[in-house]
Amino acid sequence: MSQQTTIRKLAELVNTPVEKLIEQLAEAGMKFSNPDQEVSSTEKMKLLGFLRRTHGKSESPADEVAAPKKITLNRRKVQEVHVKSAGPGRSAATVNVEVRQKRTYTKPAEGEAVARPSAPAKLGPEDERAEILRKLEESRQRNLAEQQRLAEVDRARAEELERQRQAEAATRAAAEAEAAERARAEAGADAPAGTDAARPARTVRPP
Repeated sequence: MSQQTTIRKLAELVNTPVEKLIEQLAEAGMKFSNPDQEVSSTEKMKLLGFLRRTHGKSESPADEVAAPKKITLNRRKVQEVHVKSAGPGRSAATVNVEVRQKRTYTKPAEGEAVARPSAPAKLGPEDERAEILRKLEESRQRNLAEQQRLAEVDRARAEELERQRQAEAATRAAAEAEAAERARAEAGADAPAGTDAARPARTVRPP
């Protein structure tokens, strides 16, 4: 038995605007234009599978914006080093030594500090898909539980009807047997009276 609901009710169930839900249905290959159109369980499962396939995929522009930038600084420093001469009478020599340093700094992505506090206030596309997936799964579980409950009610009703039918059949059979027994008893009671009536009267001769 297929459970159906309207797009409007499904949107309320998953806490999603009707227009957005219609767009997601269209992305899943199902065209709807009226929020009062019915959505079958099969179509809901198709939407659920579509959202599961697309869930977790990130968009490349967002990655480019969110990616931190690295800055590399090359520094060069020249120092004078005095080297003593090995031989006597020679003055110390001055040698220029070049020291190079390379440091890399990571710059946070723009808007990172603002995006973190605002994340709980507004869900992103992936969070919305995850919420819709969760609520669709809850709806599917409720539908399954309702179908099982209705099937159990139908089974109990069928068993009760079968018991009533058997009880009625037993009562009818007992009544028929009692009627047949009564008919045999009445037939046995009437048989001697009929025999005496049919027997000819005895002739009494005078002495």
